[in-house]
Amino acid sequence: MNTKRKNVLTAMLVIVIIVIIGVVGFFGFEIVDTKISEKKAHDITDEFDSQIPTISEEELLEGEMQQEGQGNGMGEDGQGEEGEQGEQGEQGEQGGQDGQGGQGEQSSEGNGGSSGSSSSSSSKKQSSSSTNKNGVYVSGYWVVGTIRIPATGIKYSIFTEPSPGALERGVGLLYTTNGLNQPGNTVIVGHNYRNRQFFSKNKNLNNGSLIYVKDTTGVERTYKVYNKFVTKSEDATFYQRDTGSKREITLSTCTDQGTKTGERLIIFAVEK
Repeated sequence: MNTKRKNVLTAMLVIVIIVIIGVVGFFGFEIVDTKISEKKAHDITDEFDSQIPTISEEELLEGEMQQEGQGNGMGEDGQGEEGEQGEQGEQGEQGGQDGQGGQGEQSSEGNGGSSGSSSSSSSKKQSSSSTNKNGVYVSGYWVVGTIRIPATGIKYSIFTEPSPGALERGVGLLYTTNGLNQPGNTVIVGHNYRNRQFFSKNKNLNNGSLIYVKDTTGVERTYKVYNKFVTKSEDATFYQRDTGSKREITLSTCTDQGTKTGERLIIFAVEK
């Protein structure tokens, strides 16, 4: 009898140990997987920041004015070259009549002018090669900006499309009136894993909470939360709302029970 009891106790102890090892292993795997996922997400954000340094709106305007001035200068130089080539052409024609081979000189100068035009075109291409309408290409994804929320302690990339893969690395652009950080409304979606990742802690945001969004110009704009509510996942009535030409963003994520109820936590924020 004692032997049977010992065997039963031993079997129960083994089962308990196996269960403990399984639980520890499961949560250990979850922790490691979360750490790896966070590192990949932060790597993409860091790469975007390295390609698009943060600047002020004043610096952006100053840079645009400088580029415009350079463009006007290049245009004036181009006109001067055309005038010079025309004069050289006349000289070449005169030289040809005199038997001095002026056409060869004209051809040489003409090629020089063509080379200058190609160089200018190449320079323009290089200046726009890092970004386009899709944003910046980083690690297989198109990134149009970053979002950081001090109140929840997050900073993530904003991807052009909220694909399943992208939403494991950051948040996604679901809808926009005129583009990120432009007048109108922009809807940004992210997962709620009921942890500290992505939009899991958006429920902690309140009216007055600040959200910072940077786009591909490098300008980071500040938005202030002014509304928070819960609605159904199929509700899109607020996407195309009238913002009165102001810049607004909308954050959308599941509620803590959203996977079962289909509810979404929605946050409105307007540029401060």
